[in-house]
Amino acid sequence: MATEKVVTVRSKYCDFLERDVELREWRVYPSADFLQTQVLTYQVRRCACTGAIDCNMKGITCRWAFTNPSNDRS
Repeated sequence: MATEKVVTVRSKYCDFLERDVELREWRVYPSADFLQTQVLTYQVRRCACTGAIDCNMKGITCRWAFTNPSNDRS
């Protein structure tokens, strides 16, 4: 069975929120019995920022908060 893990990719200062935030990825790792023919070690399921809810509430168009219409994060 696959394992899902939340990994902090980077920490940075957000100019919009005027505080430090963490950029995180939800990664899925294959199980040990998965066919080893693929070179993919993990798959990113979703990316988000710890300040995403605050950006959404303020209407800030940030690519990590999923509020920027020109950025496709699917």
